[in-house]
Amino acid sequence: MNNDDIQYNLLGNLPIHIDGLGYVKIPCIRDIFSMGMSKYNTYLSTLLIDKSLFKDDTMSEQITNFDLFMSNCFHDEMYRIVAFKALELFFGKEPRLHLEENTLKILIGDEEITDSNFALIQDVITLGNNVKISKEPEYKAANKHAQKLIDMIKKNKSKAPPKKEKMDLHSIISGLIWKENGQSLDSILNMNIYQIYNGFNTTNSIENYHHTVSALYAGTIDGKKIKMSDIHWANKNTE
Repeated sequence: MNNDDIQYNLLGNLPIHIDGLGYVKIPCIRDIFSMGMSKYNTYLSTLLIDKSLFKDDTMSEQITNFDLFMSNCFHDEMYRIVAFKALELFFGKEPRLHLEENTLKILIGDEEITDSNFALIQDVITLGNNVKISKEPEYKAANKHAQKLIDMIKKNKSKAPPKKEKMDLHSIISGLIWKENGQSLDSILNMNIYQIYNGFNTTNSIENYHHTVSALYAGTIDGKKIKMSDIHWANKNTE
């Protein structure tokens, strides 16, 4: 299943098929709020383990996110407990460890999680939850003096206070609930996170389009500088 197929299913709040494993379903906002947003975020961070975020120069390039996930599940009991609860949430089935020919595997039902389908699981969960994984740029020092400067920059960045976001999931949901958009509190709480962000972005596009059209009719902006097809509310979101 490619990204287009995944996004259509997410928009329709439909389960997504993972070859060899079954179906993944992104929970609705109501269910996420019931379990607790902090717990849900912990589930996401466990399944979206990313080797590029580990600062380890000794790590082989051949090691995959799946390798790290399996290693943590086998050697860290607390990680495995959280990871298995996360998998159960998204698949609706309880995973289990299985020993076969001296090899430990993770099964969901009778099917095995593998490198390839784990990558698809991560893609679905990333898209379904509008996750943006921020990665630090790589700095390569030309000499010892440059390395000292790089180390100083990194140190200063780590001390800097985190930038406060003007919007988050809570404020977006709150805005959609109280905005006149034909939706109700009940209908919005039954949406998944993908639908929430899609609704937010589309609502913004519609409003911007209508404001621009109104300004054109009022003569407050120069229509020659605007290409209407570029600002249409049904355009694809390029973010």
